[in-house]
Amino acid sequence: MSSQLTAFRYVATDLISGQLLADTIPLNVESFTMQLNGGGSLSGQLNLDSDYSINAPFLEALECRRAVLWVLADGWPVWSGVVWDWPDMSRANGTLPVTAQTLDSVFNYRLISTTLEYGAVTPVDIFTVFIDLVNYGCTKTSPYMLPPSLSPVQGPASPLVAQQAAIANLVLPTGAAAVSGITWQASYLYSDLGSVGSAFSDLVTGGNIEYAFVPGLTADGQLCTNLLLAANGLGRDYPESGYSVVYPGNASDYGFQRQGSQSTNYVWAVAPPNGSAVQWESQYPHGVDLADLEAGYPLMESTVTWQGSTVTAQSQVDTYADGQMALLTQALTMPVINIPDGQYPRLTDLVLGDVFPFAATSPIHPPATSGEPGYQNLVRLTGWTCFPPGPQQSPYVQLNTSAILAVP
Repeated sequence: MSSQLTAFRYVATDLISGQLLADTIPLNVESFTMQLNGGGSLSGQLNLDSDYSINAPFLEALECRRAVLWVLADGWPVWSGVVWDWPDMSRANGTLPVTAQTLDSVFNYRLISTTLEYGAVTPVDIFTVFIDLVNYGCTKTSPYMLPPSLSPVQGPASPLVAQQAAIANLVLPTGAAAVSGITWQASYLYSDLGSVGSAFSDLVTGGNIEYAFVPGLTADGQLCTNLLLAANGLGRDYPESGYSVVYPGNASDYGFQRQGSQSTNYVWAVAPPNGSAVQWESQYPHGVDLADLEAGYPLMESTVTWQGSTVTAQSQVDTYADGQMALLTQALTMPVINIPDGQYPRLTDLVLGDVFPFAATSPIHPPATSGEPGYQNLVRLTGWTCFPPGPQQSPYVQLNTSAILAVP
């Protein structure tokens, strides 16, 4: 199935106020990416061939640290992130390079400067912890700041600091979407000065949850960023996802990455001591891929260290080990699939975490004697990279898929 090419538009707003800075920015974007649990980026160039009076509003709209850049595909927001850098080296080429990162990057610059206690007295849902950490990063205050929670030197954040921590048009989960059913206990000490971003990673690896900051529109048509949380995996199962990919077919190319050198089938998870000289350590068989060992693959061991909060139960470090093992085992098989613009699925059809069928026939996956494709499997969309149209660049979307479901 084919359709017309996607029309891209680039918009900028103010991070704190949400004020529109520029409705249409003449950017030549090389690529922009989205992936589960954050880390998406964009790189592009602003053409400076026009008169300064024409360029000036766009330069102001792309001010580092203040501007949020939005990518609209056929009028729908598919990417948003903060312009952090102008990696500029020369005037000779007549352009200004800009780079931006998805909204999760903001929380790497927000430190936990007051002690936060979750679940010390009554159980707290892990989504409640995540949402409260986001709110803390945006306000520098929290109902979980239990005494004595403030640094005796610093005290509470000043009104100016709290004001400038705001993020406009950030929509947090409510109702059933804000409840995982998983209780969590965590302690973040003001003296550690850990970042909120590192606390996100702590919850993902230790609690086996997933998150994404996804652009969208409010009911009245305003640009917004939605925080999505999931305990059983973001995205849609097949056939709910509604699409499949075939090479050759709607896919123009694919790669079949296997990184055995980066894999492990026995993960030893450790955590710093909690008020004692004894270090927490995962217990066998947690963190062990028994099926991989029984299949005849050699023992490959590695260690991972708990970051962020304080471990208070053996189950926490055991679950952490299991989650890391699932990410690192079985040679990290990661099919990468290219979909030309105009083919289905379109960029606006993709939801991070989607499960969909992938079939391929190629020299490394020759057809079966029955004529069926040599590779057929359900794979999971863990991220994507869009290459929009540009000088000497044909538009396409590259799908990154999960190593867990994609087993040869």
